[in-house]
Amino acid sequence: MTNVSYHISNLLEKMTSSDKDFRFMATNDLMMELQKDSIKLDEDSEKKVVKMLLKLLEDKNGEVQNLAVKCLGPLVGKVKEYQVETIVDTLCTNMLSEKEQLRDISSIGLKTVISELPPASSGSVMTANVCKKITAQLTGAIGKQEDVSVQLEALDILSDMLSRLGGMLFAFHSSILSCLLPQLTSPRLAVRKRAIIALGHLVQTCNGNIFTELMDCLLSELQGSESTSSTRTYIQCLAGISRQAGHRIGGYLEKIIPLVVKYCNVEDDELREYCFQAFESFVRRCPKEISPHISTVTGLCLTYITYDPNYNYEHEEEEEEE
Repeated sequence: MTNVSYHISNLLEKMTSSDKDFRFMATNDLMMELQKDSIKLDEDSEKKVVKMLLKLLEDKNGEVQNLAVKCLGPLVGKVKEYQVETIVDTLCTNMLSEKEQLRDISSIGLKTVISELPPASSGSVMTANVCKKITAQLTGAIGKQEDVSVQLEALDILSDMLSRLGGMLFAFHSSILSCLLPQLTSPRLAVRKRAIIALGHLVQTCNGNIFTELMDCLLSELQGSESTSSTRTYIQCLAGISRQAGHRIGGYLEKIIPLVVKYCNVEDDELREYCFQAFESFVRRCPKEISPHISTVTGLCLTYITYDPNYNYEHEEEEEEE
C-alpha cells in the first residue's frame, strides 16, 4: 500500500466514527488532499472514497454533509468515468428522496459535479456521457414530478447544464423542449420563470428545427391566450429568447410585434411592463429587423411615458362630465 493509499484509508476509517468532530476533521483533511494536483488514487481507493462521500451526504450533521458535497468537485477530476457516473446516478436518485435535506444537498452536489466537468470544447467523452445520464433523469423529474421543490431544483440544474454544456446535449434538445414547454402553463410562477430561463439557454445551441418548433408554439399560444397570466409568461419568454438567441428571432418579428402592441393596450400594468421589456430586447438584439416598427414602438413609449399607474384617470373623466 502506497503512502497516499494508507493516508486515505486512515481518513476513511475516521469518517465512520460516531464522533461528528472526527468525521468533520477527516472529511476536511480528505478535501485538502483531493485539492492537491499531485495526488493519484488507485482503483480501490477511488471506489472507497466515492462510496464514503456519498454515504456522508446522508450524515446527521449538516457541517459534515456540506464538506462531503464540497469534496465532490475536486474528486471528479481524480477518478475514472464510471465512478463519476456512480456519483451522478446516486445524486439523481437522492433528488427524488422524500427527505428534503438530502434532496437539497444532492442538488448542490449535481451542480458541483457539472461545474467541474471538462468544458464542451474539450470534446471529453466523460462529459458527454455524464451529461446524457443527468439529462435523461432531469427531464423525467421535471415532467412527472408532483413535488414543486424537486421540479425547481431540476430546472435549475438543467439550466446550468444547457448554459455550460448545451452543445453536448444536442441529441436531447427535442426531449428537453418537450419537457420545458408544458412548464410554461404551470400554476406556480417560480416554475414558469425557471422554464423560461432554461429555454433561453436552450436556444443558444439548438438547431433551426428546434428553434422553429419553439417559436411556432409560443406564437400560437400567444395568439390564442385568454389568460393575462399566461400572456405575461409567453411575452417574458419571447423577451428571454431574444436576449439569448439574438438575430435568430429577427425573422419572427413581423408576427411578434403586432401581438405585443395589442397586449400593450390591455389594462394590466405588469403585462405592459413585460411588453416594453420585450421591445427593448428586440431593439437591442435585432436592430435591422425591427426598423419598420420603430415608429410604432416610439409612439407607445411616448404614450406611456406620461402614464402614472397610481393616478385615478377615471376620476378625472367623471369631473369633466360634471
